[in-house]
Amino acid sequence: KQFHAPPAAASLIATNTILEYSNSTMRTFIVAALIAGASAFGVPPMATSRRSTALNEFLTPEDRADKIARWGEIRAMSADEAAANLAGEELEAYNRYYEEVRDGVLKMQELAGLMMKDVEPPRIQPKTKNQRKRDKWALVQRRAAANAAAAL
Repeated sequence: KQFHAPPAAASLIATNTILEYSNSTMRTFIVAALIAGASAFGVPPMATSRRSTALNEFLTPEDRADKIARWGEIRAMSADEAAANLAGEELEAYNRYYEEVRDGVLKMQELAGLMMKDVEPPRIQPKTKNQRKRDKWALVQRRAAANAAAAL
């Protein structure tokens, strides 16, 4: 025996197939329209001109080696030596550098303190047997006082 679907069921299956096809086609068109619309508002790339600044300056390896060596000497100085031996831009750079270092160290110490609170939470001593009994007796007394006050 073959199973024959009633005509209403056959038309329902055909309608679902058409709807599935049209839904996927509609989704495709909507996505394409959204992409096209979004690209319409894009900012066109602008030609940038490179101006010569101190940041774009290229130092030769010899110049860099001299500056690196000098900065190593400056960093190794104590605050008193720096105040006595440095002037101008070098002294400002020294002070800026060590101020940033001090700020960073203080922030890291504060952060480490906050982290240690989570790593080792404070421990509470457990109550002794007699303390539990005293707490229970105090609860019984409060209950009795509340019941006496409610009875009046």
